[in-house]
Amino acid sequence: MTAPTHDPPRRGRRAAAAAPARSTGTPAWLPVLARVALLPPAVCYGVAVVVAGVVAALASGTTPGGEPGLGQALAVGIPLWLVAHLVPLQVTGVPLGVLPLAPAILLAVLVAGVARGAVRRLGARPGDSRPLHGVLVPVVATAAAAHAVIGVLAAALLTPENVVDASPGLAGVTCGVLAGLAALAGVAGPCGVLTLTRRLPMWARQGLRGGLLATAGLLTAGAALLLAALLADVADVRGVFVGIAPEAGSGAGLTLLTAAYLPNAVVAATGWLIGPGVSIGAASATPTAITSGLLPPIPLAALLPQSPPPTWAGLAFAVPLAVGSLVGWRLSPTAPDAPTRVRSVLTAAVTAAVLVGLAAALSGGRLGAGPFDPVSVPPGPVALAVLGWVLVPGLVVALLAVPIGTSGAAARPARRRARTTTPTPPPEVAVEPDEVTDEVTDAADGDVEEAPDEEPDPAGTGGDEGVGPGGGARG
Repeated sequence: MTAPTHDPPRRGRRAAAAAPARSTGTPAWLPVLARVALLPPAVCYGVAVVVAGVVAALASGTTPGGEPGLGQALAVGIPLWLVAHLVPLQVTGVPLGVLPLAPAILLAVLVAGVARGAVRRLGARPGDSRPLHGVLVPVVATAAAAHAVIGVLAAALLTPENVVDASPGLAGVTCGVLAGLAALAGVAGPCGVLTLTRRLPMWARQGLRGGLLATAGLLTAGAALLLAALLADVADVRGVFVGIAPEAGSGAGLTLLTAAYLPNAVVAATGWLIGPGVSIGAASATPTAITSGLLPPIPLAALLPQSPPPTWAGLAFAVPLAVGSLVGWRLSPTAPDAPTRVRSVLTAAVTAAVLVGLAAALSGGRLGAGPFDPVSVPPGPVALAVLGWVLVPGLVVALLAVPIGTSGAAARPARRRARTTTPTPPPEVAVEPDEVTDEVTDAADGDVEEAPDEEPDPAGTGGDEGVGPGGGARG
């Protein structure tokens, strides 16, 4: 009776447990991948349409003859979507290649967040090697392919008859690469991609960290320099605002434009700080030389120096010198010998040079076909300057800050060995056998002295030995 009553519930439990396992074990790929493919482009286009509509509405309220409408905002949103993906445009037949980095950064953050959430929903776990092929590739490929296809379609909707035009092929490649890299950055943690760096030697890992430190330090110094220049020339910047954007609509549009180009200005200030400088058309500025020229009527361009630099401007080079020295100080205790320190500092310098040079390449571009073309933060000279500023002082500090052979990594084991060897008692062990041998010798000597007293008793009458012979002796 017991078996029939308990078998059906067990089978029911097993079936009920197997059914959820099948339903949850097979992830809903289609909804998750559709979210990865469509959500970031839709959000980006929606924000572009809202911005275009708000600016047009403000302009129509203060400018006679303005006729804002939903159709106009939808049409303007297409080129703004391409601008957010760093796609070069043709505006009235002239190139526009210097594109704002702030929308691209925000879009990359959005794509990375959506891709990261998709990987987690599909069951990836940190440090698991299986999602590298099962989850990472579909998510990243979906994000890149979707943005590439939408970029081609968006560029195809623009024709030369319109005000704005773009190349569909270039738009597809640019949008796909940007979205793919952003998605890869988002899923790198959950899918265990970052753990692949553990296979690198220790000096290479330390060098990569030093390169990121140098990049962050240089860009932070550039942002501080830009803020100082803005506070020093606040009157000129306000004059530019009032001169070209007196109304609310144009002022709002100019404010958004300035905010969108702030990362470009930070990279330009960094280029000026490390030496190669920045140029707008014929005008250029470095810490040691100034070339005057026409500047575009935008607030950020008013911050470009136009007067000869003062004699103390060369002190700006102390900032990249300090950054390079900081990297060397950071890497000095990570290796016990000079060749390893040299490799670490060299890796850090190359990493920083590549990152800052890439930022310089993305910050500049074509600006029409007139006196303001091109806007350039030269990536080649910038990369070489960063390489020199990080490598030379970094090597000097790394080799001289800690004596060779006494780095932190090598000094700790030496101290531990000293502590472990001091409690050991080899002298005591060496003395104890001598004491034991002395005691044994003393005991042996005593036995030898007492042996003649015991030998005269061949019959074994040890108890009467002192009486019998002794009595005879006494008598």
